[in-house]
Amino acid sequence: MAGPVSSKKKAMATNARADYVLGLLGGVVTPPPQPSKDTIDYYARSAAEGNPDAQYQLARLLVQGQGLSTNNRAALKWLKKAVEKDHAASQHLLGQMYLRGQGVTKDVSRALELFRQAAITGNAQAQYDLGCVLLNGTEDTPVDAYQALRWFRLAGAQGHIESQYQVGFQLAHGVGTDINVQQAATWLRKAAINGEARAQYEFALLYQHPDYPKRNEEEAFRWMKLAAIAGYAPAQYHLALFYQAGEGTIASYEEAVRWAKRSAQQGETKAMLLLANFYRFGAGVEKNLSVAYALVARLANDSPLARALLDELESSISATHRTKVQKLLTQSKTDSEFLENLQSAFI
Repeated sequence: MAGPVSSKKKAMATNARADYVLGLLGGVVTPPPQPSKDTIDYYARSAAEGNPDAQYQLARLLVQGQGLSTNNRAALKWLKKAVEKDHAASQHLLGQMYLRGQGVTKDVSRALELFRQAAITGNAQAQYDLGCVLLNGTEDTPVDAYQALRWFRLAGAQGHIESQYQVGFQLAHGVGTDINVQQAATWLRKAAINGEARAQYEFALLYQHPDYPKRNEEEAFRWMKLAAIAGYAPAQYHLALFYQAGEGTIASYEEAVRWAKRSAQQGETKAMLLLANFYRFGAGVEKNLSVAYALVARLANDSPLARALLDELESSISATHRTKVQKLLTQSKTDSEFLENLQSAFI
C-alpha cells in the first residue's frame, strides 16, 4: 500500500497553483501545471475520510486549468461537503463557482452569501472578492462602494496586496469615502513595495498631488517608472510625459517616444495621440507627417481631438499615403499590429 505524499510534495502542488483562484473573477492567469496522480490520490483518500481541508484541495485541483464538466461536478460535490463543516476556503471557492456559473447555474446571490460566510471568518481572498462584487455591482447587486471599502480594509490588513491597492485607490479618489491622500499613500505604499503596478502608478500620482505633504517629483518619477517597467500602460504613458517635461528626471524626447510607443501598443489612446505629435513635430524622432496622420486616423472615431488633428494634417498628406493609411486601418485588428504595420509602411 502506497504511503502518503510527502509534505514537501504537497506544498509544491499547492504553491504551483496559489495564484489561480485570484483569476476566477475574470482575471487573466496562466493555467497551472496539472497535478500528479499521487497528489490527486492523496487528497481523494483524505477527502473520502471526511477531511474538509482535503475536500477543498481536491476540489481546487479538479477545477483548475480546465473546464471539464465532469470535474466541475466532482469538485462541487466535495466543496459542498466541506462547506457543511463551515470550511472557509471551500465557501470562497464554491462562491466563485456560483459567481461564474462554473459547473452550476450562475447564482450571484448564493455566491455573495458564501463569500460573506468566508469573509466573516477572516478569509482574505473572500473579503477581497466580496469587495469587488460590491464595488462593481451586478444585475442583482447594487453598487456599494462604502461596504466594499470595509471588506478591502479587512483583507488589506492581512497583507492581501490587491485589497491594499483598492483601499488606497478609493481613498485617493473618494470612492465610497472622503478623499484622504495621506491614508491613501499609506495603503498604496504597502501594495507598491510588493510589486503591484497599479499601486505604484497611483502612488506616483500622489507624489504630484497638491494636497500631499510629501510632494516630490523625483519620487513620483521613480514609482512611475517601476509601474511602467512592469508593463502598466497608463504608467508608460505618464512616464513619457515625465521625460517630455523633464519632471523628476532629465528631459529626453527619445525616452518619451520609447515609452509612448510601449503604451500605445497596449491601446492607450492618450499615448498614441502623444506619439502622433512627436512624429508631427519631429520631437525625439524623425519628423513624419504620414505616420502622425495614420496615428490620429486610428483614433478619429473615438477622439474629437484626434479628428481635429486629422483634418489639420489632411492637406499635408498625399492621396497615395492616405490610401495606404486606410488599408492599414482595415488590415490591423489590434493597436500593436497597427503600429507594427505602420513601422513597415512608413518608417
